[in-house]
Amino acid sequence: MSKPSRDYSLLPTDDEGYEKKRGSALLKLPLSAILLVSLLCNIFLVLCYWISPPTQQALPETVYSPAMQAIEYMPVKFHRGLEDDIPIYERPPSAEVDEAWEQLYEYAASRVTKSEVGPMLNATWPILDEPGNYVIALDVFHQLHCLDMLRQRIHPGHNYPRMSTKHLRHCIGAIRQSLMCHADITPIVWQWSPRYQEAEQRDDVVHTCRDFDRIKAWAKERSMGSLPDLTVYLEG
Repeated sequence: MSKPSRDYSLLPTDDEGYEKKRGSALLKLPLSAILLVSLLCNIFLVLCYWISPPTQQALPETVYSPAMQAIEYMPVKFHRGLEDDIPIYERPPSAEVDEAWEQLYEYAASRVTKSEVGPMLNATWPILDEPGNYVIALDVFHQLHCLDMLRQRIHPGHNYPRMSTKHLRHCIGAIRQSLMCHADITPIVWQWSPRYQEAEQRDDVVHTCRDFDRIKAWAKERSMGSLPDLTVYLEG
């Protein structure tokens, strides 16, 4: 993931000069007057709190995941995927591109312990030859796999396995629901383009993202390589 570009900075404001003038004017007031104003403001705030105390907004219950310990946030500047700003994942098919995609979701199947499974909302299957361990997969890897299947579909003739329409429909639904679930509200902006002589949409802006490398490292530590035997039915 790329770091935020230093080309982006806060927009200039005309309030800076005003703030400086206001600060110098305050310094000319007597100290007793400043203390009196401060006291009155504090009394007003206490009365407001006493009359109408703020209501604490309840956070929604977060669905537990054994990977919660791996979550950290970081700023990430997105790519446009246009002209000379094309990450490897959007380039024409090649062995290098295919490998890059596969590495995104290569640690899909993870083993977790019975204690980690306990708080989960949904039950999962035990690993038969590893008593006390269970199998899960973080949904981000499922979604990346689905996106890769769609990528392969738009490049026929490259010996990619043919996916059924039913499978592709499932993948579109999985990605759509994930986008709606996480609903990224990062503002996309319009900036002047000297080249096109108009303001153009810029979606290569800084987002607040979960550190994908940390989540992938968590999955790698618990990777099973492949799914265990899921053909044996266990009673109860």
